[in-house]
Amino acid sequence: MKISAIVVGRNESHKLKECLNSLSFCEEVLYADLDSRDNSVEVAMSFGCQVFNYKKFGPSCEYTQAELIRLVENEWVILLDPDEVITEQLKFDILEKLPSISLDPQVGDVYVPWQFYFGKKKLKGTVWGYNKSKGIIVNKNRYEILPITHYGRKLKKGYKSFYLSNNGANLLNHFWMDDLQSFISKHRKYLKDEGQDRYVTGERISIIGIVYNFFYQFFRCFFITKGYKDGFTGFFLSLFWMWYITNSNISLYFVTIKNKK
Repeated sequence: MKISAIVVGRNESHKLKECLNSLSFCEEVLYADLDSRDNSVEVAMSFGCQVFNYKKFGPSCEYTQAELIRLVENEWVILLDPDEVITEQLKFDILEKLPSISLDPQVGDVYVPWQFYFGKKKLKGTVWGYNKSKGIIVNKNRYEILPITHYGRKLKKGYKSFYLSNNGANLLNHFWMDDLQSFISKHRKYLKDEGQDRYVTGERISIIGIVYNFFYQFFRCFFITKGYKDGFTGFFLSLFWMWYITNSNISLYFVTIKNKK
């Protein structure tokens, strides 16, 4: 089965090579470069990718994916970040199982087991590391991508997802954050538009909801999703998650108030 792939990146050449190497089974790979200052473009070209240069770009990859998915040749498309790598076992499962999965006219995307790393530490818990899966394989005719941060990718109405079971080896490894500075910087960038983007998708929140989530999100990240298994890293990430969601909720609240005027 012929598969296309889309990768969107900026200044991540140190990770891009391994990412693109794991996509060697795809018929075509479209790489969108968001004005990188390193040699990301050269790396992509060395792998035979179709390269698209963006000097102006949105706050997240959904903005670019929404354009590029219209250009792919094949019906099934893999959406990957430069810091994500498909393991050999996952590649085998995709090639073996996707032909039969695609025979179901109701399946619009395929979820795969997703393993997060914080630096070199493999996460066992937190909202990022606990029992995660990601819909990376999409049918371009049954799926839509909107230019909305974190909330722009979704199935079209009437379609369903297929989940590959986790056998411990068929993983999408996500080498997430190299250091604390890049971690905080990236999430601050997300927050600039997240309130507006959540409002556009129909979300609303009250003052009571903000206060409730302030306490609940730490409990969720550290206890429900077992952040305690990651020791101090899990504790820090749980605090950070509480901070991030609180700021996102506050932004959503003020956008709501503004649009009521």
